[in-house]
Amino acid sequence: MKEELLEPILRKIRISKIRKYIPKDCILCDIGCGFNAEFLLNISNYISKGYGFDKKIDSKRINNIYIQNAEITDNIPLKDESVDCVTLLAVLEHLNNPTKVLSECFRILKFGGVLILTTPSPFSKPILEFLAFKLKIVSSVEIADHKHYYSKKELVKILKCAGFKNIETHSFEFGLNNLAVAFKGEDT
Repeated sequence: MKEELLEPILRKIRISKIRKYIPKDCILCDIGCGFNAEFLLNISNYISKGYGFDKKIDSKRINNIYIQNAEITDNIPLKDESVDCVTLLAVLEHLNNPTKVLSECFRILKFGGVLILTTPSPFSKPILEFLAFKLKIVSSVEIADHKHYYSKKELVKILKCAGFKNIETHSFEFGLNNLAVAFKGEDT
């Protein structure tokens, strides 16, 4: 599958922003891992085990990475408290029921585990639409599928509804994207 010009660049920026939050030798679950699970494969030497779920990928195992074709809107096919880290990189904006998916992330995280997500902010909507539909350098299919653009305040609210208490948010790319890091555990 051929990607539009800016897609690999934007993915590298997202990964560079979240990498420092990923615990070394953790068990990581990447929700919406994409058609080639590039993020998981790139960090496979840093983590002990990785699970990737996406409806656009063929199920397979590559060393310590387990990739499964799955629709994750109702159930993430992992046991309760089975992973140390969950990532959703540019996924939340595509979900019809994000609270359900975030609750599933909370369920599969071990106590003290971390959820890391990125999502475009409301400021990015006209820019992304211009880049997708006029310049055609980001995926028009992906941008057309965006259901909602989240502010940092909205992210905190939805994460609290899913059970997370200790939440931090940051902006990057000049405020066009948001990063949320949420821990399963007590308030700090």
